[in-house]
Amino acid sequence: MQGTNERPSVDANGVLIIPPFLSTGGSLPRDYGITHSYSSLDMRLTRTIRFTEHANLEIIAEGFNLFNRFNEAAASPFFQDVNAFNQRAPNGRYYSRPTAAFDPRQFQFGLKINF
Repeated sequence: MQGTNERPSVDANGVLIIPPFLSTGGSLPRDYGITHSYSSLDMRLTRTIRFTEHANLEIIAEGFNLFNRFNEAAASPFFQDVNAFNQRAPNGRYYSRPTAAFDPRQFQFGLKINF
């Protein structure tokens, strides 16, 4: 059974453990079990071709997550995964096993007619 804050305790060597029964809560600080940082570079290129004074055509090319970086969307909520995979960062934060990811590199192309 975990304490009222539902956080595990941190052992002296940095291993996460279940707090003792009837304790007031774990000693792991708030937001110490987080996902990795998010980074994405998106770009849009547009070329306009005029037909008349009131009509034109836009050629559009868009790219999302151009560097194709893995961005973690969700992580396992079980602290046992942190211990099993040794996911402790040098800054002391704990990262769990990723369970979902944001989209990889994507491209889309389009035409837009304005009149």
